[in-house]
Amino acid sequence: MTKFAPFIRTGGAPALSLAFAFLLTACSGGEEGKNGAGGRKRPPQLVAAQVAAMADFAPTLVALGTVSPSQSVAVRPRADGEIVGIAFREGDNVRAGQLLFRIDARQARAAVAQAEGELKGAIAAERRATLDYERAEKLVEKGFVSAAARDLARANAWSARSQIETNRALLQSAQVQLSFLTVKAPISGRTGELGFRLGANVRQGDATPLVTINQISPIHVRFLVPAANVQQARAVMAAGGGQVIVRDRQAGTTLATGRLVFLDNNVDPGNGGVAARAEFRNDGDVLWPGAIVEVLFPLGAPVQHIVLPEGAVQTGRDAPFVWTVAAGGPKPPGAKDPDSKGMGGKLEMRNVEVAGRLDGKVYLASGVKPGEQVVVDALARLKEGDSVRLKGPSKPQVAGNAGRPQMGPQTGSAG
Repeated sequence: MTKFAPFIRTGGAPALSLAFAFLLTACSGGEEGKNGAGGRKRPPQLVAAQVAAMADFAPTLVALGTVSPSQSVAVRPRADGEIVGIAFREGDNVRAGQLLFRIDARQARAAVAQAEGELKGAIAAERRATLDYERAEKLVEKGFVSAAARDLARANAWSARSQIETNRALLQSAQVQLSFLTVKAPISGRTGELGFRLGANVRQGDATPLVTINQISPIHVRFLVPAANVQQARAVMAAGGGQVIVRDRQAGTTLATGRLVFLDNNVDPGNGGVAARAEFRNDGDVLWPGAIVEVLFPLGAPVQHIVLPEGAVQTGRDAPFVWTVAAGGPKPPGAKDPDSKGMGGKLEMRNVEVAGRLDGKVYLASGVKPGEQVVVDALARLKEGDSVRLKGPSKPQVAGNAGRPQMGPQTGSAG
């Protein structure tokens, strides 16, 4: 006889309930998918914004520069001898014409004395020859001396005069050789390390200089101007050299302000730039030869532009852009609103044109108007049309002269 499994009634009702709940969940999930994750509307994002303000912007070339002395002279001996005196200390500032070294001059002084004696002898011989000629001239008229004897006396007088000139030249040569044994500073500047010490024997052909003098006031800074900016640099130089600022690379502080004094006449094929040189007074010796500095060279007059923090501008697929908040929208949390949650504003993506960047600031040529709210943080999480709340009251950037070249760190850079 066939047996059937018993029908358990108590298990039927829960199974039907589970099936019904599954159908409801599937239907509701389709509706939630229309509103995004979880089916809930995105809550307002909490962001920081800043009011767009105007500031002066001068398109400026920013480059690395090398400090070099305006003059550098390696002082070498022009005569052989022993150093018997040093009249300065290493690192001293010296003036042009100041005594630096004394070389043993005893032999040179003896040569000068000998030349002086020979000159005196030549003068005496010339006087005697002249008198002989004058007497012969008178005696020829009386017939006591022949014309040939007179002519010989005249030739001897002329020879004696030429001997005087020869001895004068020899004396001058001996005096020059003597002067070489007193070494003086050819230029004003700061001395470097001594090449020879007291008592050393030096020679005229020595490769090692006695000392090197660098003129560091005024001082020069060399840098490169890209070929694309050469015409602008030429215009600035023609107008008087403009204003060139040098800053410390690490601290970012302004060291000195000078002007452009030289622009080379050809583009270097190796680096594609034109060598330029700026001159600085270098008060207090703040610039030192060989140092690497940051050069800011304004290429035009400052013009008013919108200024924002560098982080506010994002790189888009077609153009840089910023996030702006609809006018009259956001208020900081805690504001006295009817719902105590603060009013919201909608985001708008705005393409902008960048005029230049420097020191964490970006200057815009177009895309944003003064007074508009621009988001400066939480940029990665934002989407077009999102509602946002501000973290706190936004403040505009300082306008006016903030971007002028003379302010150093506030100068705009070429974009």
